[in-house]
Amino acid sequence: MRRIFIWLAVCVLALTAAFAVEAQQVKLSDGSYPSMAAYLQGTWKWEREEPRQTVIMRFGRDNSFFFHNFTIDRQHWGSYSASDGKLAVVVTRTCDDKGSTCENRNPPLNVEYPVAPNSANVFMSQTERWERMK
Repeated sequence: MRRIFIWLAVCVLALTAAFAVEAQQVKLSDGSYPSMAAYLQGTWKWEREEPRQTVIMRFGRDNSFFFHNFTIDRQHWGSYSASDGKLAVVVTRTCDDKGSTCENRNPPLNVEYPVAPNSANVFMSQTERWERMK
């Protein structure tokens, strides 16, 4: 009886793990990614016409994060994690004025954004449309 209970518990755990991994995958019509973090890896760009603004974000395989708002010349460095439609960023360093004014953030700035992949090269975060740079 005990062996049957252990076997049943192992099967339930294996099925639970399989469903958890499946839930984290990002499946799109033009690509599939093992996780939201894998989907985000690379450089993304957002632009607004009025008032003019251009921003990039870069997500590394090592969970490093870089942000640059070219319009106001502000840069952030830190780390990120992503899952279930959410992007969590921890900013540890900020620079302004072409890098002439920098500060390490202590405590770090924690920010969370919604992320909704539309395709392999486009995701939405609220009303912002981010495009993958090639």
